[in-house]
Amino acid sequence: MQNCTRNGCGQSYDPAANDPMSCQYHPGKPEFHEGLKGWTCCKPRVHSFDDFLEIGGCKLGPHSNEPKHKDDPFKADLTQYDDVLPEPQPAATQAAAAATPVAAAARAPEPELIDEDPAGAIVAAGAKCKRNGCNAEFVSVDQSQGADQCQFHPGRAVFHEGTKGWTCCKPRATDFDEFMHIKGCARGRHLFIGTRAVVQAQTEKCRRDFYQMANDVIVSVYAKKIQRDASSVEFHGDSVQLHLEYGDGKVYDDTIQLYAAIDPAASSFEFLSTKAELKLAKAAPAQWPALERE
Repeated sequence: MQNCTRNGCGQSYDPAANDPMSCQYHPGKPEFHEGLKGWTCCKPRVHSFDDFLEIGGCKLGPHSNEPKHKDDPFKADLTQYDDVLPEPQPAATQAAAAATPVAAAARAPEPELIDEDPAGAIVAAGAKCKRNGCNAEFVSVDQSQGADQCQFHPGRAVFHEGTKGWTCCKPRATDFDEFMHIKGCARGRHLFIGTRAVVQAQTEKCRRDFYQMANDVIVSVYAKKIQRDASSVEFHGDSVQLHLEYGDGKVYDDTIQLYAAIDPAASSFEFLSTKAELKLAKAAPAQWPALERE
């Protein structure tokens, strides 16, 4: 098995089964502007870095494992930061050091809470570690749940004046690929499940936006990890009815009363990793000033 290096993919794949449409990726570059994050190749923009990493690829093609830095394959190792990057310390050691009076006086932000998997948790084979900076997959208890097997960043991503890094350590990069390769500054156990509470009930509607062309209107309804088998989209002449089950037990039901008529038979939808994308075929090629009628 090989790991795909295309932006937005990162999956493991079998070269023998690598067909021309197996990879969903971003051909463009990351773009961060005025607090919004996205890719130059497509329109979705988000505020959170975690949401940015979940933006589904906008192009299909075969997987690739070619280095992103073809002219200098070692550039992404960030060896230029070795002089300021300390040897990774166990998370417990970092927490103890942060509790000393000197460290407490020096630090401004509150220390990051480090989540852990519950004792005896059953993890599915192939599950990915959720910690920042670690992409390890679960193999077995012995190989994947040792005390110091995870090298990660306990802090948050920070972007300031063109540089990118983590709140927990000093290295800074100007290139996004280099930022993604900054080595973790702490060690601990992998996090495949976590114990932090998850909000089960939906408290607000899913965010959505749209753009249009002469004959179509493209609507994006943002919801992560949509359960395809349990979700549905129904097109009617003047409305769209949505039922999305997503995340951890969340449900979104809505009926969009459209500004103008559509052709239900020619309309379509697709469930992506972070959204449902609807393609509405206009009944007449006219400009819509809004998505919904008043």
